[in-house]
Amino acid sequence: MFFLLGGAAPVPAAGPGGVTLAYDQKAGCYRVDFDLTAVTHREAGRQYAAAIRGKFPKFETLTDRFLQETIDDVNKGIADPARRMTFAKALTAANALRKNIPRDYREEIDGMGLVFSWPVDKLGDGHLSANENFVSLIFEDVTQAAACSAAAVFGRGSDTGRTIVGRNNDWPPNKEMDSWNAMFVFHNGDRSSAGNGMIGELFPNNVFNRHHLFGGSLDSWPASEPSIPRHGARSPTIDLRWVIENSRTLAEAEKALARRDYGTGSLILLADADTAHVLEYDTSRPSGQRGKLRSSTTKLRDGITWDLPDAIASVNSFLLPGAFPNHVADAHNHLRLESFRKLLRRDLGEGPVTLGQMKDIMGYTSRDGCAATSGALFRLGIKNDSATFQSLVMRMDSFETWMAYSAYGAKWPYRPVYHKIFSGDPFR
Repeated sequence: MFFLLGGAAPVPAAGPGGVTLAYDQKAGCYRVDFDLTAVTHREAGRQYAAAIRGKFPKFETLTDRFLQETIDDVNKGIADPARRMTFAKALTAANALRKNIPRDYREEIDGMGLVFSWPVDKLGDGHLSANENFVSLIFEDVTQAAACSAAAVFGRGSDTGRTIVGRNNDWPPNKEMDSWNAMFVFHNGDRSSAGNGMIGELFPNNVFNRHHLFGGSLDSWPASEPSIPRHGARSPTIDLRWVIENSRTLAEAEKALARRDYGTGSLILLADADTAHVLEYDTSRPSGQRGKLRSSTTKLRDGITWDLPDAIASVNSFLLPGAFPNHVADAHNHLRLESFRKLLRRDLGEGPVTLGQMKDIMGYTSRDGCAATSGALFRLGIKNDSATFQSLVMRMDSFETWMAYSAYGAKWPYRPVYHKIFSGDPFR
């Protein structure tokens, strides 16, 4: 088990090099650089947590509260106490995944635990224990509280002839934490990677590498309620960073992720500079048949139409024949997929899609900013809907990257503002 007992450990003095954390005014987000060639992974984790504590005095209190709110959100509509999520269950699930976390990443997690080391695991006390921090790093795996979307155009569908990806990260709105937007760059030679997320993360759910590979992970429940990871399974949140960092080709990344043993369902938009696919990992299928690739021309289950050969999209549902049926009956899913199809079809009817048009698609708020009523892709967090806290648009050939941020409290009509994050290669 990962419990740490005793008093809070003293935090050693910062060492040279390693991690830098600074706000980029033009980009509108924080930039976090990990120089993993200068320090150990454990020291990088410790420096990262120390930098967070120095810049964000309320980080531990807010993260503690966020975990409680996330668990409360998962429990909505579940009356049976035996089926309700608790922190103890979330920690058990996290520890079930721990032995298959790559050693370098375990070291990063443990390094953070040297700083966030409150000796008691109790949500709501305003403190952050090492265990609470561990659960927060992979909370998508153990609570399955997520609602995101992604799309890509490529080949003749892109005005550059190369892939343009878009990805929206959606969560229940949180006014304070929505200001923690960050872009992470992990400098590690040929294994360097980058991704967007929030301060406190180590494993962004959008990751790309210097070889022009991109992976964006979305949640999808292959059941009527979330499942709990079992001992011996792997963490899809952590594996995404590992596979992208260790792959050189799209086929290599797809093969590695499709063969993994996960206890929870997911969808991953995988792309390189030439094309994009969606990996549907459906745990309702028999073992060995759970990871299946969907291309833009793959036959879909009855009742779902996709007739755009140079574009692909994903919401939080499985679309392949024989998959768990969580698409048509869920308005959040079928309305958003139809929005992608309608908007891409409109733009492709006029010619190849530009990066600016992809920003307009990912920033689409429809008629009210709500996914469940109008198929909004950039969600405003109204009518008990999730909110889009980050929207990423990126050229896979040049690494030109833009992001828009949460419109917490905004009223429709609303048009998100995109900020340039990278003009070119961030790994130089």
